[in-house]
Amino acid sequence: MLQDEEGKINTGYNKSDAAKIRAIPWFLTGGALNTIFYLWTFGGSLFLLFLNELGLPKGQIGMLLSLFPFCGVLALAFSPTATRLGRKKVFLWCYGVRKFVMALLLFLPWIISNFGHAVGLIFLFTILIIFALLRAFAETASYPWAQECIPNYVRGKVTGMSIVLGTITSGIALWIAGRVIGSSTGLSGYLLLIAIGCFAGILGVLAMFKVPGGDPQDEVIEPGTHRTNLFLALRDSNFVAFLTGIGCVNFGTTLLVSFLPLYVKEKLGVSPGNVVALDIAVMIGGALSGLFLGKLTDKVGSRPILMIVSAVALFLPVGWLLMPRNISYAIFLCIGLYLLYGAIANGLALASGRLLFNSVIPVEQNTAYTAIYYAWVGLTGGIATLLTGSLLSAFGKWQHNIGSFTVDGQRIIFVFAILLLSAGWWQYSRVKPDDIYSTRDVLKSIFQVVK
Repeated sequence: MLQDEEGKINTGYNKSDAAKIRAIPWFLTGGALNTIFYLWTFGGSLFLLFLNELGLPKGQIGMLLSLFPFCGVLALAFSPTATRLGRKKVFLWCYGVRKFVMALLLFLPWIISNFGHAVGLIFLFTILIIFALLRAFAETASYPWAQECIPNYVRGKVTGMSIVLGTITSGIALWIAGRVIGSSTGLSGYLLLIAIGCFAGILGVLAMFKVPGGDPQDEVIEPGTHRTNLFLALRDSNFVAFLTGIGCVNFGTTLLVSFLPLYVKEKLGVSPGNVVALDIAVMIGGALSGLFLGKLTDKVGSRPILMIVSAVALFLPVGWLLMPRNISYAIFLCIGLYLLYGAIANGLALASGRLLFNSVIPVEQNTAYTAIYYAWVGLTGGIATLLTGSLLSAFGKWQHNIGSFTVDGQRIIFVFAILLLSAGWWQYSRVKPDDIYSTRDVLKSIFQVVK
């Protein structure tokens, strides 16, 4: 690749780095507003509690939640179309329209009261499948656009800033959501948050208009050529190792957290309002790690940080597995584990995303590579969510006592999470480093500082 006069890598795009840097505040603002939409509509604990309030069994909840990641498989076929139409245009249209689709949930109580619970469930499923499709199309376009609109040499820093801003926004949003849910009854509090969340999401889409890049590409990618590019990408051993690693980590993490709010509510006795508020601890943990790790990855590379954080991630399922039940101070142990999860989740997302865009994916082939990546993450996440809900429904009230330790479906899932996260850590070790520093070098430097 060529280098410009400052020695920075020239990616070949027609937007200058200066224009990209000027647009970063708009990029961060759009992300923060979309965070509110995410938390108050279909993401986090709120939506899970909303579905539970509707009386849906865990198997049906798992099926509904799996729609979002499963639709990511469509990226394999849709990515050339997004490239041809313009990634920015596809993202803005699909992300914008999906806000209005989600707002249709406000009619759900009226549908249930007038036509019955079964029709209401069909209405809910229809909304979520359309929403999931629009989300998949938008995010298929967003990954290569994100690789284009943020310069490599500040990607870690920008990601860290995004995490910190998102944390502050999320903390405020979750505090408000906890108060609203705690002081309301039935579905009224959830519907109020969905309405405001959709409005915030529309503002977030408008902010993204200012971000450069993502222009339509005149080159037409024939279906046969696209299939060839997909197969060539899958012959890239470094990319396959990365996919295997993130697949195992994604599967294990989804098993661990997808139904965790209901576990905390039902098994540990934490109130719904406090369950929602626990997500604030996730955000605080993410903020504590985000900006620091963002700068660190820019200095030492992504893979050392990814290896360290994925090793620390093993403490999460172990902690949930061994946590005693029926204790008065359960909320404090939950706060500690949620804090740790926030730090780990953001560390994994930051390091793996930077490694993916800066090293694993070649810019000239990002249409095929990002399509496979997004589809794979969706497939593993969807299977994990569906499997978790099915296992919890199958086990039902089954449990076996070993002394004072109770073994049930949820704790078996925690064991599976440990095994998958361990496999993911090993697979990440096979990915090529994106800098001159090894994991051992970074650990040695950390221990020297500690001494």
